[in-house]
Amino acid sequence: MATGAIITALAAGTAISAFAAVQQGRAANAQAQFQSDVAKQQADRVEVESRQAEEDFRRNQARLLASRKAGLGVSGVESSSGSPLLASEDFASEVELQALRLRSGGELRATRLEQQASLFRFRGQAARQAGFLRGGSLLLTGTGRAFEAGQ
Repeated sequence: MATGAIITALAAGTAISAFAAVQQGRAANAQAQFQSDVAKQQADRVEVESRQAEEDFRRNQARLLASRKAGLGVSGVESSSGSPLLASEDFASEVELQALRLRSGGELRATRLEQQASLFRFRGQAARQAGFLRGGSLLLTGTGRAFEAGQ
């Protein structure tokens, strides 16, 4: 009778331990999936903010260039040739370079966040799989102990 109680207790403990291991893996996976979703949302937001910053920069610089050209026109300087034209072209080139740097920086930050999201997903899947493996291992170990107790 005592042996039956020991086997029952071992079986119950094993089942509970296995269930807990599987649940722990599922919970770790759920947490990692949430973190992945958050990182992906951040990446999307960074991309949008980066595009907006680039557009705002271009718009502000276009206003500045127009203001410079208007100032030259008011002073009687011909802005379509010579040094004023070269200065305007240089300014436009610098504006384009800075705008592309803004875009590139945003794309780089977004890519890093997307990579982080992928890493979180991978970790979650690994945690879920580890939970199942741990649960299976506990079941096998517990079954072996119960069998030994019954001998």
